[in-house]
Amino acid sequence: CLHKERFILLVRIILILMSDSFSSLAVKGDILDDYLRTGGVWILTRNKQFYKTNNEKECAEKCEAERNFNCRAFLFTRKKLQCLTLAENAKMTVTFDSTDAILYEKKIYLLQCKRGIGKDYRGMEAKTRRGIPCQKWSEKTPHNPKYGFIYICLHVVLNLFQASPISCV
Repeated sequence: CLHKERFILLVRIILILMSDSFSSLAVKGDILDDYLRTGGVWILTRNKQFYKTNNEKECAEKCEAERNFNCRAFLFTRKKLQCLTLAENAKMTVTFDSTDAILYEKKIYLLQCKRGIGKDYRGMEAKTRRGIPCQKWSEKTPHNPKYGFIYICLHVVLNLFQASPISCV
């Protein structure tokens, strides 16, 4: 039956996607590998959180766990052991020289990726080709910008099967 074959294909796709995501988690290297490091730089930003940490890795963990905004970068000061998680990166705001500060920017937010329907967009464009304003990073609708490719694929595939339920008659 055609619907049964579609269901088996769906299960295989989900298993492949899940195995890819879990294997990438298993072989994950240093947390700082996902960041671009720039010494001696400070950025001016309104949206930030202050933390006391012992090192850059702990500060990166704070950035990954940030719930008040999408953390795109963090600043770490060695003398004060101060950590600032930031909603902006150097592409979005003004930079200053600062001898004690180290800026770490998430590499994924530095990419200029323009593919798909916008759910995985990483860039600085404010409008589509047709002039429609883009969703702001701080907004959660029409979709949450924190979700990645696997979530979107599973969401689309599961909704397709919900629209045409499997039935072998």
